[in-house]
This record gives sequence, C-alpha cells and structure tokens, in this order.
Amino acid sequence: MQRGGASTMIPVDPFDKRARPNPYPVYQYMRTVEPVHRSPIGFWILTRYADCKAVLEDPRWSHDGDSLLEPQRKPADPVDPLVRLVRASITFSDPPAHTRHRRALESAIKPAMRGLAPKIVQTAGSLIDLMLEAKGEIDLMSAYAAPLPLTVLSDVLGLPASDRGQLHHWGRDIAQGLDPGVRSSGVIRAGAAAVAMVEYLQDQIDASRKSTSAGIIRTLAASTSKLSTWELVADLTMFLVTGVEASCALIGNAVLALLRDPDQLRQLHSRPALIENGLEELVRYDGPVHLTARVAMEDIVVGGSTIAKGEQALVLLGAANRDPARFNDPDRLDLGRMDNEHLGFGSGAHGCFAAALGRAFGRAAIGTLVARLAGLELDGEPEWSNSVTLRTLSRLPVRLGS
Repeated sequence: MQRGGASTMIPVDPFDKRARPNPYPVYQYMRTVEPVHRSPIGFWILTRYADCKAVLEDPRWSHDGDSLLEPQRKPADPVDPLVRLVRASITFSDPPAHTRHRRALESAIKPAMRGLAPKIVQTAGSLIDLMLEAKGEIDLMSAYAAPLPLTVLSDVLGLPASDRGQLHHWGRDIAQGLDPGVRSSGVIRAGAAAVAMVEYLQDQIDASRKSTSAGIIRTLAASTSKLSTWELVADLTMFLVTGVEASCALIGNAVLALLRDPDQLRQLHSRPALIENGLEELVRYDGPVHLTARVAMEDIVVGGSTIAKGEQALVLLGAANRDPARFNDPDRLDLGRMDNEHLGFGSGAHGCFAAALGRAFGRAAIGTLVARLAGLELDGEPEWSNSVTLRTLSRLPVRLGS
C-alpha cells in the first residue's frame, strides 16, 4: 500500500472499549489483514514486531509531545497545561534535550535504586498483612497494586506521606489525559491535575532547597545547571505518574495472568527465583503500556508503505509482543521463556527511562505476593479501565484462600 492510495478498511477498532478485556484477537487480525494501517483520520497503526521496533529505534521519528496530543486540542483547550508540561519533560523530548534530561535523572535515580528492592518488599509485606486482617471482598488493585508504588516512590522522592492520596488522584487524571481516546471531561480533569501538580512540585522543590532531608527531589534540585526548575517539575511529574501508574498496571496485569494460569503460578511458587526471568514474560504477555506514538520527521517507508513527513504512527507495543513472527507460541504464558526481547518498555533512545524501576516493583511485588499468599484466587470478574495507552485493571477481586 503506497501513500495516497486507497487503504483497506479494517472492520475492527483496537480502541473500541469492548476489546479492553482481551485486545489480542483484534491485534492479530490487524497484523494479518493490514499490519501497516492508515486510519481514515490520517494517523498510521503499526502492529508487527519488526516494524514497531524499527520505528522506535529510528532517529528520524520524533516523540514531540505537542504533536502527540494535537488531535485532542482546540484553541485555549483545557488540556494545554498538560501539553506544556509533557513537552518540557524527558518523556516527550527528542535528543539532545532528551539526553540531557536522562543524564540528570539517572544521576539521582540510580543511587536511590540500590536500596529500593528491600523497601518494596517491606511495604509489600505490610500491605499483605493488612489484606490478611481485612474481612470481606478484597480488590487487589486498591489494596496492593496501587498503594505499593505510590508509597515507595513518594518516600524515595521525599514527599510527605499525607499527600499520597492527592498525588494518586492527580497522577491518574494526568495518565488518562495522555490517552488518545480521552473524552472532554477527562481532558478537563487532566489539565486541572497538571496545574495542581506543577504548583505542588514547585513548592516541594523550593522546600527541598531549604531542607537537609533526603530524597530524589532534593538531589535534583541541587542540579540546576542541568535542568531548569520547569524541566525538573515536568520530569518529576512524568516520573511519578508513569512510575506509579505503570507499576500499578504491571502488577495487576501480571497477577491476573498468573491467576488464570494455575500451572505457571504453581511453578513460580515452587521456584521463586523464576520471577527474575519470568517478569519479562509477564510484561511481554500482557504488559502495562500498549501504545506509544511517533511523528515522521521525513518521508519514511515502513513495511512497504510510505509514511509522509509530519504524519503520526501509533506503535502498538501490545500487538508487537504477541507477533508470532518474533515469538514462538506468543499467546502462551511461559515464565521460562528465554528468547524474550519484548517491547514492553519501548526500545531505542526513548526506551522507558524508568524501566529498571518497573522491573524492581514487578519482581518484588509479585514475588512477595506469591510467596505469602499461596491460596490466592480470583473472586469474580476483573474490570478494566477505558485507557488504550495504559492497559490497566480498575478492579481485581480476589480471595486469599487458606
């Protein structure tokens, strides 16, 4: 299919909320019928592993935040505060700015990561204790998957424990505002949350410069030659939002996958070390981030189709990770899978800068849960959020068993 030619219409919409419980048959259909698909409204959708990986690693593709949010915008749109915020951050910047952001963040985050696993395990154990004391139905998302990364990250950043509830709401609204399917009410909430988060973090940065307390914020605040205060606010916002929301989604999706595959769950319980490699398989099988986007900086041929300069490509990571041309028996969960170069954390220069964080949360959270709760079982149908970018459960009812 060439640029300007007629495109085969795909009668299945990967963004249809009816596909949320299981989008993989839709992805498979798209890979088979038209793996490089041009939407009637202009953007492209990529579903093959080779095409997705090539785009992610090609510097001719931009990750400019304004372009990615443009379809949602109108003049003086309430989402404008969010657009300005993400454009200033590492997440939606291109080199050389991206490189400068990454170096500054890694200089503060890497030292904090060294002692992170014990903190995650300790916090996970405390949350499991609370679940064991509770009576009645337990929602694993609200009782474990969400508070675990929020508690640990707010502590590592040096943020007050009393602010965690508000941070959670702001982060959730901002994450939903970055979704291509967000509705007008979500846009308004996201813009308001961005304004509130900026004001809050600016206050925290100012306070950290006068304090001797520990935390990533204080470390970064002392590095003003590397990042401006505005860039620091933007990076901290995206670090907190993606760190909490993506880790929460990863934990929930992984636990659900294991509960639906008792054999793999038993293997992990009998061989706890399997989580080291097994987490990569859980991310491949049903990872938290299913979509990212790029803008062509020049005419580029992808899978036989020419994507014109300025056009946007949606890279379906979830589809790429189930591509049978790359993974043997891709719809089977196999914690022992070794050939597992998945795209769950992206790839290339824009590979997720918080990937190590996600892996730390995933391994510690899932390993601790499986070790402590051998009788964990589903207790009803899980419920999914409406997001297509971040595949995450809104509710995961479980019973703890004997």
